[in-house]
Amino acid sequence: MRKVIFFGAISMDGFLADKDYSLDWLFKYDSKLVTEKCYDPFIKNVGTTIMGRQTYNDLIKEVGKVPYDDMDNYILSHHALPVEYQQSNVIQTSGPVTDLVRKLKVSAGKDIWIVGGGKLVTELISAKLIDTLEIQIAPVILGDGQRLFESVDAPSQFKLQSAEQYGQFTDLVFQL
Repeated sequence: MRKVIFFGAISMDGFLADKDYSLDWLFKYDSKLVTEKCYDPFIKNVGTTIMGRQTYNDLIKEVGKVPYDDMDNYILSHHALPVEYQQSNVIQTSGPVTDLVRKLKVSAGKDIWIVGGGKLVTELISAKLIDTLEIQIAPVILGDGQRLFESVDAPSQFKLQSAEQYGQFTDLVFQL
């Protein structure tokens, strides 16, 4: 069975992005070590991404092209993607993310990366569908922005697997 993993950086107060959905605060830090020790090994095992439309648009703006073109990318949106954002490996879906994840978990392939947070991560945690949270904490307090977790209906108990420091980042890995 494929693993479902959230992997991403947050501020010390739990924000993925600032109130304008910007990651500029994150790029102020030297991330070479955390990239080498965390992201590179992680991405080798990923075959599928799932993200919301806002995250998808932000990534395209950031990198100037459709991201992760070597894997399947599921974009959660009720609106059609612009033609220039459509590729054979980009699948738009408007159904429940929990149904999609249940289907993908039992299909053949590499791990599934949940890109972005908020409602998406919270829904999957509530449904007990996220196997691993790998969170890099940056030494900044934003005070406002896009939270990794929204309100959950019931507590979810994770087990700490590791905690490592890489430069200014702390990498925490939790298993459900």
